[in-house]
Amino acid sequence: MDTEQRLVQECLERLNALPSICATQIWAPSMGTMEIDGYLTIHRPGQSVDYVYEVKSNVTGTTTSLIAAYLKVLEKKLGQKPLLITHYLSNPAVDRLVDQGIEFVDTAGNIYLNNPAAYILVRGQPRPKEKPASGAKITATTLELIYILLKSPSMLDSPYRELAHAAGVALGGVGNALKNLHQLGYLHRQRTGSYRITNYIKLLERWEMGYAETLRPKLLLGTFTSTAGRRFSEVVQNIIQLAKDDGFLIGGELGAALATSYLHPQSATLHIEDNYRAIATKLKLKPSPQGEIIFLKQFGHQNFGNYNQPDPLADPLLIHAELLTENNDRRRETAERLFSKYIEDRQKNA
Repeated sequence: MDTEQRLVQECLERLNALPSICATQIWAPSMGTMEIDGYLTIHRPGQSVDYVYEVKSNVTGTTTSLIAAYLKVLEKKLGQKPLLITHYLSNPAVDRLVDQGIEFVDTAGNIYLNNPAAYILVRGQPRPKEKPASGAKITATTLELIYILLKSPSMLDSPYRELAHAAGVALGGVGNALKNLHQLGYLHRQRTGSYRITNYIKLLERWEMGYAETLRPKLLLGTFTSTAGRRFSEVVQNIIQLAKDDGFLIGGELGAALATSYLHPQSATLHIEDNYRAIATKLKLKPSPQGEIIFLKQFGHQNFGNYNQPDPLADPLLIHAELLTENNDRRRETAERLFSKYIEDRQKNA
């Protein structure tokens, strides 16, 4: 039994410990065959409800909103409410998920069900004793490599030296990172010894959770706002022109707006190669913890996106991940459009 299935079984045991409740796993796909993790049914006398379930082993304060966004997209796509299955949810995570209407169960016995068969909210259960962790880990280096594989799945056929250069990581780390991704189920090893992406969507989700929790904090240079009380809309054209002149990339809401012509942007993320302070000075910005202009350091050599337009925009993967760092309908709908227009074809080629 693999780690994911053990997690499902532990959570089913928690559900079945509830009075008059019988929870049964009715189907689990083979690894990589679908975007969902499986189906289960919850019965009680005279009533039953079917769920799509999604397994997310590590839900933190940073990733709760992101996971809620994924599950809402899944619900819209399938027309069926998903159930989140996870290892442990803190009280703040429980609050966020309940506010978003996301039903869940964890191995500690924290449970939220809101369906015709049952309304149940159990919270505040202590964290279960940690089990020995797998040796396979998702590090910042692994995330930088995942980004390259998502951007160009065919790079898996390239020499490790080319992968290392594209991702901006040490050559010696590439082999270990690929082995870890294989061990975690994100890559499939072929008879030839090369790898293929097992499930593009699952790898995309893992990249975006890792981006929010691990990679983005590492890349963050600072947050800024305009001086003299200027509104964001008053500096947009300056940002676009300076990006062309100084060679940085536009992402975040402004990048999404330029890529999709859908969003009315209230903020921007700028992906900078070198002296961000000089760029902040040219744009007449000042540091602000709640600033609407975010500076991130570029990594590797593939942060740019190809949109067949003159504006220098960050790759759709970076913009999509940035949009989902906050869970609101406006950003989520834009992320869906961005995925359909620019990322979905990459999935087909994986």
